Amino acid sequence: MSESETHLDDGPIVVGVKPGIPLRIIETAERTAASFGCEVVFAYVELNSALVELDDTELRTRESLDPKMDDEMAGVAAEVGDMLEGALAGSEVSWSFRVLAGDPASALSRLAADLSSRMLVVGTRRHGGLHRVEEFFAGSVAKSLAMGQDRPVLLVPLSRIDH
Repeated sequence: MSESETHLDDGPIVVGVKPGIPLRIIETAERTAASFGCEVVFAYVELNSALVELDDTELRTRESLDPKMDDEMAGVAAEVGDMLEGALAGSEVSWSFRVLAGDPASALSRLAADLSSRMLVVGTRRHGGLHRVEEFFAGSVAKSLAMGQDRPVLLVPLSRIDH
C-alpha cells in the first residue's frame, strides 16, 4: 500500500454485532456504507467456539474463522440474522452476515484484513456497574480494535437510552 492509499479507498465496512445490539449501530453502519457506496459485512462472533487454527504460524484458511455450531449457537446466529433482516428491510445498501469464532476483537480484525475492509464499526460499552465488571473480565472489544488496528475504527457511543 503506497503512502497515498488508505483503507478508505475500497472494500466493505465490517460491523461487529451481537444479540440485542442497539439499532443505532446498524443504522450508523448503513448510513456510512451508503455515503461510501460500499457493502456492509455484519459479523457476530460466537464466544463459545474456538478458531480452527490457534497457532499464529499455521496457514490460515477461509474456514478458520467459521465456528462449528451446535443448535444453541445456530439459534443465536439466526436471532441476530433476523434482527438484521428487520432493521435493514428496504435498505439499498448491499449487506451480508457472517458468524465467526474466537476472541471478538481478533476475529473481527482478521475478517477486516481478509476482506480488505475500509473500516470497522463497533459499539462502545454500555453504562453501569455490571457492564464495567464484564469489561474488566472480558476486555473491551472497541478498545482492543481501536488500539490494535491499521485501519479506521468507527466507535458508536451507546447512551443509557440505547439499551
